[in-house]
Amino acid sequence: MEKVLFTDVGEGLHEAEILQWFVDVGDTVERDGAIVELQTDKVAIEVTAPKKGVIRQRAGEIGDKVIVGDMLVEVDTGKGQSESAALQVETKPLEAPPQPEKTTATTTVAKGPSRVKAAPSVRKLARSLNIDIQQVTPSAPHGRITKQDVLSMSAEPQTEQQATATIERREVTTKVSVDRREKINGVRKQMFKNIAASLANIPHTTAMHEMQVDEVIALREELKPFTTAPLTYLPLFIKMTAHTLKQHPIFNASIDEEKEEIIYHEGIHLGIAMATQQGLVVPVMHNVEQLTLEEIADQLADLTARGRENKLALHELKGATFTISSTGMRGGVYATPVMTAPQVAIMSLHAMTEKPVILKDRTIGIGTMMGASLSFDHRIIDGEAVGLFMETFKRYVENPSTLLLKS
Repeated sequence: MEKVLFTDVGEGLHEAEILQWFVDVGDTVERDGAIVELQTDKVAIEVTAPKKGVIRQRAGEIGDKVIVGDMLVEVDTGKGQSESAALQVETKPLEAPPQPEKTTATTTVAKGPSRVKAAPSVRKLARSLNIDIQQVTPSAPHGRITKQDVLSMSAEPQTEQQATATIERREVTTKVSVDRREKINGVRKQMFKNIAASLANIPHTTAMHEMQVDEVIALREELKPFTTAPLTYLPLFIKMTAHTLKQHPIFNASIDEEKEEIIYHEGIHLGIAMATQQGLVVPVMHNVEQLTLEEIADQLADLTARGRENKLALHELKGATFTISSTGMRGGVYATPVMTAPQVAIMSLHAMTEKPVILKDRTIGIGTMMGASLSFDHRIIDGEAVGLFMETFKRYVENPSTLLLKS
């Protein structure tokens, strides 16, 4: 017998939630075959089998929490009790959806019916179409059932979009008032815990400034014809933030609570907060001070796309020294962003809105303004330092061509 444990995945991650099982008791699993998918507060990981064998025990159900060191499964490798030491199994981020392989599925049922392997959304679709999911033939690796497998069993073949529209119409016509409950899990569960802990332990103070962005808008329009990179406004603000952090290094620092020391970081590693269907994720752009504006734009587009699809690797979510949150056009004028320990500051950029302003010739006109909110750890940063930081950032925003002097 061999015990497969949930091992330490680094970055202070000590627990995870069971998203789905790929095997059941009695299943035969091949070496490197998928056993279970877990969700930490940063990334989904897949645990695989180190050896071929039969699953004798399985710990936990979907939604249960596991701690580092907990047993996930016990595998009978045919060697009896002579090698019963627990295996340290490598866990790897799910960087892309599994693709069909040329070999056969990695798990087979040894005896008796196994539990259907399907995501909750697939099960919901089957119920809505009155299809017995037990009768659906799986097409994905490891015997998993996909939405397309379910749709192919429908009496009237239809696309996923058509099926979704049908389900929505049914839900609208059924006007029964029922409260809906949703389990707090996955990334959202960790955000639920981390934000509460941050506000409880760090004395947050927030400074709010307003700045005119007409020159940023003009510079972006001027640069767009000369690059194939998806040049939004955020890459420009990221570049300005990097230059500002160079001049005010206390904001690119972290706190060692145990040693009571401030750690000033040489590299500028920006966390970019973004909303996804799974919850708030913060991928990290490392050594931003070494990147060109075009490289920043390319990396940001790539991280954003993969973040929305939950395909970010674990190393892409670690090591931020400062965080930017861009709330976009629906983000209001100001906010109070929450820091992530051990960082000491976070800046939120808000909607651009037109309003009356005093122009450079001292006349009244229409200008485009943006609010910026900077939350900081008041234990080590005082108000004067914050004022100087925001003054430097505002100078770059209102005179973006000065970036040419610093790039």
